[in-house]
Amino acid sequence: MEKILWILLVFMIIQLQNAASQDSLAYAGWRIDCGGDVPLVDPNMTVWDIDEDFTQSGINKRTLDQQPLDEMNTLRVFPDRTDQNCYAFPTTMFLQKTLRYVIRAGFSYGNYDGLSNPPTFDLHLNGGKWSTVNTTPKSGPIYHEIVYSTQESAILTVCLVQTRDGEVPFISTLEFTPLPDVLYPHLNPNVSFTLVSRTNLGGGEIRYAGLFTDEFYNRIWTRGVTPLNCIQVTTLQDSNVLGVENDPPVPVLEESIVSNTSDPINLTFELPTTTPQSAHFVFYFTELANRPMLNDTRIIDININGQMMQTVETEVNKCKVVTLYPVVVSGPTINITVAANKSSTLPPIIAAMEVFTKNDLEPIQKNTNANAQEHLSVSHFVLISVLCLLVSFIA
Repeated sequence: MEKILWILLVFMIIQLQNAASQDSLAYAGWRIDCGGDVPLVDPNMTVWDIDEDFTQSGINKRTLDQQPLDEMNTLRVFPDRTDQNCYAFPTTMFLQKTLRYVIRAGFSYGNYDGLSNPPTFDLHLNGGKWSTVNTTPKSGPIYHEIVYSTQESAILTVCLVQTRDGEVPFISTLEFTPLPDVLYPHLNPNVSFTLVSRTNLGGGEIRYAGLFTDEFYNRIWTRGVTPLNCIQVTTLQDSNVLGVENDPPVPVLEESIVSNTSDPINLTFELPTTTPQSAHFVFYFTELANRPMLNDTRIIDININGQMMQTVETEVNKCKVVTLYPVVVSGPTINITVAANKSSTLPPIIAAMEVFTKNDLEPIQKNTNANAQEHLSVSHFVLISVLCLLVSFIA
C-alpha cells in the first residue's frame, strides 16, 4: 500500500509539472535514489524512488562525507564477487511511447566505507559494456550518460561489474529521461551515443531545477573553464530563442566566452579510450547585443585536432548551432580550436559545446551466474507493470 501511495504522489507531481510547462518533457523522466530506504522528494519537488524493486543484490549504505545533493548521500554497494550485479527495469514503467532515452548513472563515493579508497569498475547496459567508472574521493558526483534506443525491448538492465580485486562497485543514482524526436536530429535513432562533455562555457552549471526550470530535458550543462585569453560576456539579450536546435536552456545562450585578443579559443577534453572512434560535436554560438561597429563581422573557423571542419558567421540576437558528425577521433586528448576567419573583423566567441561518441555496446561474455543476476523474476516485472498501468489508467 505504501508503494502505491508513493507512485500516486509521483503521478500528482508529474501532472503539476505538465501543467507548468506544456513544452517540458522532463516530467516524464524516472529517477532512482540507489540505496535509499524511503522515497525522496528533493527541494525542486522532484521525486526519487527507492531501488529495492529493481535489484536483488547489494547493500544500502550512506556516505560519511556529507554531499550537497540529498540523493548522493545514499548508495548501494555490491560486495559479492559475482561477475555482474544488476538492476532490471520493465520499459513499461516509463509510460512513454518514445524509444530513445537519456540514461544517466551517478556515483558519489563519499568515503562511505571509511577507507578513502574509491574503486574502479565497469558499467554495463543490456548486456553490453557502457563505460568504465573511475571514482574519486572528491565531494562532487561523477556521472555517466548515454543516449540509448530501447529497440522495443521489454526489459532494460544496468549492471555493475567488479574489475579489480578488493574494489567494490557501487551506484548512487539512476535517471531515465525520454528524448523527444526534435532533439539531436543528427543522432542516429538506432545507435547509442555516450556523452563525453556538455559544457556551458560562459556561465555556471545548469540542470533541471523544478517546475519552472530552464532545462526541460534533465541535462546537466557543466561549468566551463575560461581560457586565459578569454573573458565572459553577455549575449543574446532581448531575443526570442524558440526553435533553436536541441532546445538549449536560455541561461546557456545568454553567456559566452570571447577572445580578448585576436588569438583563437583553445578547448580540450579527454576521451576515456585511445582507440579511434566516431564522435558527434555540437557547438552553440551567440552574439553580443551590440557590436563595436555597425559593419563588424564575426566569422569563425572550427578546427578539431588541427583539421579545418566548418566556418560559421554569428548574428545578433540569434543562436547558430553547428553539428559535426561523424568525426573520427583518437584519445586521450582532443583539441578544438575556435578561431577568427581571415575575413572576420571580430575575435572568436562561443557559448556552449556538446560532444558524444558512438557506443556500439558490444555484447559481453557472461557465465550462468551472471545471467541469473541480470534478470529479476517474471512475477516481479508483472507487479511493477500492473502498478504503472494503474497510474496510467487513473490519468
